[in-house]
Amino acid sequence: MNWEIRNLFSEIEIVKEKINDAVTSFGWFEDEYFIHEPSHVLSMNEVKIHGYKYHEHRIQIAQLCDLMHIYIERLDKQIQEFKEIEKASSAKFGDRTDNAKINNNR
Repeated sequence: MNWEIRNLFSEIEIVKEKINDAVTSFGWFEDEYFIHEPSHVLSMNEVKIHGYKYHEHRIQIAQLCDLMHIYIERLDKQIQEFKEIEKASSAKFGDRTDNAKINNNR
C-alpha cells in the first residue's frame, strides 16, 4: 500500500507542475497583452490591435480552460484513488492506521 500512496502523490505533483506551467504561461500572456493601467483610454490604433488579436486571445483562453478541466479531472481521479486506498486500509486494519499496528507489535 505504501507504494500506492507514493505513486499517487507523484501523480498529484505532476498535475501540480502542469497547473503551475499553465499559470506561468497565462501570466506571460497577461503581461504581454495588458500593458496599460485600467484608467488608460485606448487609442483607435490600440483598439484595432485588440481586434486583430481577438481570435488569438480567445484560442489561448479556451486552451487554458480546457487544460484546467483536464487537470481537475485528473485530480478528482487521484482523490478517488486515495479514498479507495484509505478504504482498503481501514478494512484491512480494522480502522487502525499502519502506525497503530506497528506500535502494537512492540
